[in-house]
Amino acid sequence: MSKKQNLSVEIKEEKYLSSVNRFHEKLCKAFILMSIVGGIFAYIGYVLAPESCASGDDTIFETIGVALFAISFYCFPISPIFWLVSLFRSNIDSGHVFFWSILTGIIIVISTVIFIEYVIQDMFCGCWGFPGEDCS
Repeated sequence: MSKKQNLSVEIKEEKYLSSVNRFHEKLCKAFILMSIVGGIFAYIGYVLAPESCASGDDTIFETIGVALFAISFYCFPISPIFWLVSLFRSNIDSGHVFFWSILTGIIIVISTVIFIEYVIQDMFCGCWGFPGEDCS
């Protein structure tokens, strides 16, 4: 193989490496953004919603916020799976993938701690049928 061909192969490998890592980085940034924006929207919806637990009282902020938060929370495991796959692929920088996976996980946990009350508050509304509970 000549020097020119060898250089061409290295450039193609670096370009592929960058594109895979850039994809994962963008995915992690999307999960981070969705968890924070979803939590903020859930909080806004919680503040704007009436005090009753009647169904259909959710605001658009609460609906969108909870959906964004849930998507980021439940889709996060894609990131560590991506890292495990990167360990066996020489064309993916595992350190970069690991850094973004850990950072995303930490931020989602912090976002969960801050906003969990506003995200799950509708779960504890209504009548559960316990003895002595007023279900009228």
